[in-house]
Amino acid sequence: MLHKHISEDTSKTAHGHQTVLSKSYKLLADNLQELTLKGEFDDGSQQHIVTNKHYKIPEAGLPSHLAYTFLRNELTLDGNPHLNLASFVNTTTTEVARKLIMENIDKNLADNDEYPQMIEITERCVSMLARLWKADPQKQPLGCATTGSSEAIMLGGLAMKRQWEKRMREAKKPFSKPNIIMSSAAQVALEKFARYFDVECRLVPVSHDSNHHLDASKLWDFVDENTIGCFVILGTTYTGHLENVEAVADVLSQIEEQHPDWSNTTIPIHVDGASGGFIVPLAFSDAQMADFKLPKWGFNHSRVVSINTSGHKFGLTTPGLGWIVWKEDSYLLPELRFKLTYLGGVEETFNLNFSRPGFQVIHQYYNFMNLGLKGYKDLFDKALFAARYFSLALLESDEFQGNFEVISSIHERLDDGKPHLQDFVQDPESFKPGVPLVAFKLSKKFQETYPDIPQAMISSLLRTKGWIVPNYPLPQSTDGSDKWEVLRVVFRSEMSMDLVQLLLTHIHLAVQKLIKCSNSIPEGLSVGERRDAIYNMMLILASPESSADDEASHHKRKNYRGTC
Repeated sequence: MLHKHISEDTSKTAHGHQTVLSKSYKLLADNLQELTLKGEFDDGSQQHIVTNKHYKIPEAGLPSHLAYTFLRNELTLDGNPHLNLASFVNTTTTEVARKLIMENIDKNLADNDEYPQMIEITERCVSMLARLWKADPQKQPLGCATTGSSEAIMLGGLAMKRQWEKRMREAKKPFSKPNIIMSSAAQVALEKFARYFDVECRLVPVSHDSNHHLDASKLWDFVDENTIGCFVILGTTYTGHLENVEAVADVLSQIEEQHPDWSNTTIPIHVDGASGGFIVPLAFSDAQMADFKLPKWGFNHSRVVSINTSGHKFGLTTPGLGWIVWKEDSYLLPELRFKLTYLGGVEETFNLNFSRPGFQVIHQYYNFMNLGLKGYKDLFDKALFAARYFSLALLESDEFQGNFEVISSIHERLDDGKPHLQDFVQDPESFKPGVPLVAFKLSKKFQETYPDIPQAMISSLLRTKGWIVPNYPLPQSTDGSDKWEVLRVVFRSEMSMDLVQLLLTHIHLAVQKLIKCSNSIPEGLSVGERRDAIYNMMLILASPESSADDEASHHKRKNYRGTC
């Protein structure tokens, strides 16, 4: 134990218990050390010296500058957000935007009477999004800011449920067993809606042939008169593919034609554009979407009644902002609206949350003004180029030698021709639309050659370099592809090409290290020999690339097995 080998100070806490303050372990002056420990040891037990003081409010507070210093130091343990390639959430903010945020950080978005101009800015953002999503300019859309896409999805689903209940009541039919359709590639927030609001969640399994997203031809087995609507995902979390609104709508029409006795006709679609809601209209032209056979993905399709997106993803705001827009006011029934009078005026609200920060809305409007359509497109074009370059490098570079397969599709040409690097710059419209991410896996050839190498180790080795690259199974499928695991890299706007090159280098080094580990264990070993081989393998994994050979040879010269 450490305290047996160092000198100690003994002091008393506020409760009279003695505590040991190690002179060599003290980080603070005596009076401050005593202040931080005061009142923290109710049971006098030394084992709680680290844990107890962090989980209850102290009797006496610290001076503000010390509290700030403690928190600032502790938060340095958080990772580098630029290297978190698992997250879709924006991690960069300009100095000018940060200044605007700080000037409005204490404004309450729920208080219309006190902050009427901020409410006006919210309405402008809703109008801009409605136009971006191809709303009819002759009609009046309705929308609001939300706490991320999760709240927006809840509101969109709830509106469809109430409309369905209204239709079934008018037809004097039961309305106790609603269901909603979505693919098994749905993000968890969509499933949360079903569970929280007592709606049966019908997950349509995907397949490799359907690009791991909703296969409209499978809807026949899931849709019935109690279907309140379909969630269609504009950019899946798993692979970044765009689900086809038009294909889903066409099958819904065919199903309804087969059931003229249904009172629930024209089953609506809610588009989950958490990631694609900004990418699709700002990065891809109408001609490109038409060539992709998805010209009507938004309010220009009659079945689409509502769309959500995350402002804090590709809207490029700080975390915590989502949006929902209905194509017309009538799609949100009066029973879901509330009028308030106790904040100084008459206010209408239909959010699930009430009081919440307003600066994120201001940040969103600032981005619209500052970037404009061209600024957003330029940023997204760079992200898409980086993602396509990364895909091509995995598939064709000499370093990887066919070790990987790419599951995402944004690097693929619309005409199914062979992709070339120069075309990514000169002719980007000839490539398939999608969210700028790359989902990839070890190739069948690699797995057959090295069956003992788990793909998850690539993710683990990359983490030692600071990268966060998730490794996860694909969604429930009809063809067994859900047994596959994929690695995924999200290319946000701040992902520069030098970082892309560095990531590729680190992936290559990780793969080479794993191959070396696999080759270090010959077959037919005795128990002792296998133990030595596993030790060497662990040594290779734990060592820097340049020193692995030296340390392994050092281990052979000096046998440390008795002390390890």
